[in-house]
Amino acid sequence: MSYSRLLTYGDVIPLRFKCSPEKVRQECFNKYQWKQYNPRKNIPRYGLSITSLKGELDGIDLDSIVEYNKENNVHHTEMSFSTFTDVYHNSPELRKVVDPWKGHLGRSHILHLPPGGYFPPHKDLPIYTPEQGSLRILVPLIDCNVPDLYFIHDGKTLTFQDGRAYFVNTNKTHSLFSFNDVYMIVLNVASNEITHKIIGDNFLHS
Repeated sequence: MSYSRLLTYGDVIPLRFKCSPEKVRQECFNKYQWKQYNPRKNIPRYGLSITSLKGELDGIDLDSIVEYNKENNVHHTEMSFSTFTDVYHNSPELRKVVDPWKGHLGRSHILHLPPGGYFPPHKDLPIYTPEQGSLRILVPLIDCNVPDLYFIHDGKTLTFQDGRAYFVNTNKTHSLFSFNDVYMIVLNVASNEITHKIIGDNFLHS
């Protein structure tokens, strides 16, 4: 199944993979130091790395990859950050939604948006390229619906089931605005025949 074929089933696709948000909270939230997400922007956003460059929790993977590459003369991509951290190793509950993508996982983290945290309207792939290098899997954990979070995708406000994994086509314009302490898992997954099949085999049919 190609990426374009996948999109014929929708831009937001619920999947069978689930975890308990409360268990993830107990296993992860207070055991590690949350790092500023993209510290170049003065916006309250924080992350716990599930994967990183070498398994460290130093927050480099939470920085702007483009800016970090320029400053350090390196050429990292989303898929460069593929080594699991202690956040992954010490959370059996987290692994329930991460392990289906094992071997195909890039830069991934738990995201915390406190009140006032936001992502302005953007596209994750703003310029057309013939190859879709990676795709996005989201797992809303805590307070990820209106009125706590407004997740606007292609002009529509999305509604999620907490703990459920979703494929989301983030090539389309989307934005997030938080009015509470919001938590979600963000997985960057290689876009290839294997991961497309995993998604296709695990649609949550109504």
